[in-house]
Amino acid sequence: MWNMEQPTGDLIERLRQLEHQQAQLQRAHRRLKLMTGGVALVAGALVLMAQAAPQQIKSVEAQEFVLIGSDGKVRGAMGITSDGAVGLNFSDASGQTRVTLDLAANGSPGLDFYDQTGKERATFALGPAGTPGLGLYDPSGKLRTSLDIPAHETPGLAFYHSDGRPGWGAP
Repeated sequence: MWNMEQPTGDLIERLRQLEHQQAQLQRAHRRLKLMTGGVALVAGALVLMAQAAPQQIKSVEAQEFVLIGSDGKVRGAMGITSDGAVGLNFSDASGQTRVTLDLAANGSPGLDFYDQTGKERATFALGPAGTPGLGLYDPSGKLRTSLDIPAHETPGLAFYHSDGRPGWGAP
């Protein structure tokens, strides 16, 4: 409280202290308003984001897709080779390719099956002219049986010896 009998110097000093305190209070008030506004802005953004429906991805573009199992092993892949062929392969739990589906650069499709050691055991394919063929392979990967319809449209069936020589065929 101000007393009329206090010297003016004390009064001026007291006014300066009050002005300083007032300035500090104003700064603190400004900071509080900014923080409150920031919190309100973030809260509003979170509410809006929670209400927005997740957008479905319409397409994904790549030259290769690889499926990795939880154990880190490749379980499947789809890609394009340098010559323009497109392929899809599936692998077993040990990472060994077991099935492939491919489309050659010339447009010929093929489906191949592999055993647990990676040897091709069966294939079904269409040649460039659309002629179908089926091949069955022994455990060493050698062709043992084939069935096809060549260009002259006469079906053919052939059996092969383990050394690869023809054993029997019709026609």
